[in-house]
Amino acid sequence: LNPETVGVAKKDLNAATATELQSVYGIGDKLSSRIIRFRDRLGGFLVDEQLYDVYGLEPDVVDRALEKFTVTDPPEVVKIDLNTASHDELTTLVYINNNLATKIIAYRQLNGRFDSFDELKGIEGFPSAKIARIRLYLTL
Repeated sequence: LNPETVGVAKKDLNAATATELQSVYGIGDKLSSRIIRFRDRLGGFLVDEQLYDVYGLEPDVVDRALEKFTVTDPPEVVKIDLNTASHDELTTLVYINNNLATKIIAYRQLNGRFDSFDELKGIEGFPSAKIARIRLYLTL
């Protein structure tokens, strides 16, 4: 723990301004605007760990940022049904690109309904390390 931040209330990551984010060593103009763009694309961070998904943000910088910021006010999310979602609905998720959406639908057509989120790991190119975050946006 950083002695400077002990006892200091963390700010809401979803309300942080670019200037506030830049108070973290390692975050400048480019990264602060990238964090805010990513947050906007998500509709707001649901969990702190999503900060690790911002392109170009090193894990040690994320660790420092999470000493000052946390998700205190997560957005309401309407989950997408993995078994009925269209290609376009799937690609609204930051974590699923066109190629992956096509593979998910092909898998579903070949194998029927998904009974478990773990089945996604069987799809070539699926980012298994991010399955916990992707699940935040899906339902079966």
